[in-house]
Amino acid sequence: MAYAFIHSDNVADQVRAVADEQIDKVLRSIVGSADFDETVHTLRKASKKLRALLRLVRPHFAAFRDENDAIKAIAERFSTARDAAVMVTTLDTIIERAGDGMEADETASCAEIREKLRARAGHLRQQMGEEVLLASAREDFEALKARVGGWHFESKGEALVLAGLERTYRKSRKCMDDVFTDPTALRLHDWRKAAKAHWYHVRLLQRGAPAVLDGLVMRLEELGGLLGDHHNLAVLEDWLRSGTAATDLSQDLLLRLIGERQAELAGSAFALGRQLFVERPGALARRFERYWRLLD
Repeated sequence: MAYAFIHSDNVADQVRAVADEQIDKVLRSIVGSADFDETVHTLRKASKKLRALLRLVRPHFAAFRDENDAIKAIAERFSTARDAAVMVTTLDTIIERAGDGMEADETASCAEIREKLRARAGHLRQQMGEEVLLASAREDFEALKARVGGWHFESKGEALVLAGLERTYRKSRKCMDDVFTDPTALRLHDWRKAAKAHWYHVRLLQRGAPAVLDGLVMRLEELGGLLGDHHNLAVLEDWLRSGTAATDLSQDLLLRLIGERQAELAGSAFALGRQLFVERPGALARRFERYWRLLD
């Protein structure tokens, strides 16, 4: 089945079926792996979907923390090399946006920075031990699949999913308010994680009212992109401030460009978020309860 609930009955069975499908995607990707980067992308994407699914049923799932931690641990083994590769792309975007505004010496200095990042990404990838990592991930996902059939939930029907939907939406609103009060990179990253979980939740419930929810899914994805770009810039900024930059010239220039771009992204994200999270959590839950009944 797709990453969605397709009818209003047998909700627990559908939760287990959605989880099985995501695990099977990962296992097929690992077994037939010809492109390590593509396999890692599939693994990380499925892991995020699985963790969002777990958050949806969290209030009624005693094993939530154990299963969530297990999936998170698998994905985190690949995060360092992934972040290193993304930093190269993020730097390229920043340089491209600066365009002709850079002097020749600044361009040369940034090229030196890029080469350091590219070499670092390659070195980290060599250190990872790709075959060992994938074999370990396969074992862990097979063990997870064996447990899914025994997942027991302390509720049924729409009650199984609506409390988690409301909880995550409430957290997203609070994170957004925290950002407005103090727009640090850490708070924006927390908002990103909560908003992305809500995006996945709406996707899971989307078939109940596609005429209404298709647009919401698109806007939430847009918000996730803005906050994701902000986070990638924060990771690059941390690396630049660590003292590994090529020259003071390139460091100062890039930090300025990063700060300017982050301000733009944060402003756009907040303007969009104020619209997406204007509804009170209880009202949202009641609205989605009515959408749920349309699955019949």
